[in-house]
Amino acid sequence: MTAATRVAAFLGAYFAANAINAFMPLWFADRGLSAASIGQILGAAALLRVLSGPGWGNVADRLGRRRPVLFVAAFAAAGLGASYVAATGFLPLLLIAAGQGIAASAINPLADSLALALAREGRIDYGPVRAVGSATFMAATAAAGWLLTRIGSWMVPWLLAAGYGAAAILTAFLPEAATPPAAPRAFAGLMLFRNRAFRLAVGCTALIQGAHAAYYGFAALFWRSQGYSDTVIGLLIAEGIVAEILLFAKGRRLVERLGPAGLTACAAGASVVRWTMTAFAPPLPILAVVQIVHAATFAMQHLSAMMVLTRFVPTERAATSQALHAALGYGAPTGLMMLLSGWLYARYGGLAFLAMAVSGGAALFLVRPLSRAVR
Repeated sequence: MTAATRVAAFLGAYFAANAINAFMPLWFADRGLSAASIGQILGAAALLRVLSGPGWGNVADRLGRRRPVLFVAAFAAAGLGASYVAATGFLPLLLIAAGQGIAASAINPLADSLALALAREGRIDYGPVRAVGSATFMAATAAAGWLLTRIGSWMVPWLLAAGYGAAAILTAFLPEAATPPAAPRAFAGLMLFRNRAFRLAVGCTALIQGAHAAYYGFAALFWRSQGYSDTVIGLLIAEGIVAEILLFAKGRRLVERLGPAGLTACAAGASVVRWTMTAFAPPLPILAVVQIVHAATFAMQHLSAMMVLTRFVPTERAATSQALHAALGYGAPTGLMMLLSGWLYARYGGLAFLAMAVSGGAALFLVRPLSRAVR
């Protein structure tokens, strides 16, 4: 089995678990929790993901190995997923969700760090391997929705535990990259922000990926208010993921030609177009075309940041840099923008997407500094 196949299998299991995790609010609701309580549980888990992720990255860098850390994290997440079954009441569920947030925060950045390190060694091609994760996420979401409609939400914790458990098992087959252990150093993660390229990559990701908050939180509600069926809404979301997969799998030449600054410029410009068009509720054919731009707003910026982290961060700090990027580029800004989006959507409906256009478009001001930093 090739290194690419083994990494892709692990990513598939993890992204399947991640897809199932999106159905946990239904399980909470069916256990009698109010919307406010569900929000508090999800908010606590999201906050702890942001706070704990860099710590996992630092441990992996100190060891010079990612595989044992990935195993511990995935195994813990699987066990906590199964423990939902016997838990009742707000506090026990809050504690389980918080623990799972801490455990799961390690997996995505460390898996990306490993995949990029292997790509740097010429052992895998990052794009097609990462595309497997996106494809599995889409397939698992569709399959879980179909299954839960027929048998009920009681299966959600079991499916969650199975996904993380499969990821834990598959860590035994992951290849390791030749990464030297990092020397102990106080505030090693914070020292990365002295690196201008890293600092700008995190800033661009925060502005562009954070601008997806209204999409993740309210696009389905907005489209339903326009009269679109849940089937059509599902197809629109799936279309965006397919476009993302195609760029990951087939866009290597384009990505290399554009480079980090070019990719970020495309992502930021596409954000202005996509979220402005979405805000004004275009007809379905135009909306379907707009959804293809997900390949730019999400995937191009992701690949831009991965190129910066691969080229301009010392290899012994690769896991820490990925964890910090995930926390400060994805987790924290998405959470903050989700709060803003909720407030705006409650008052102005779809015009909330205009704030997302402003956020994503603001990254255009960082393109030139980024271009200079990566020369």
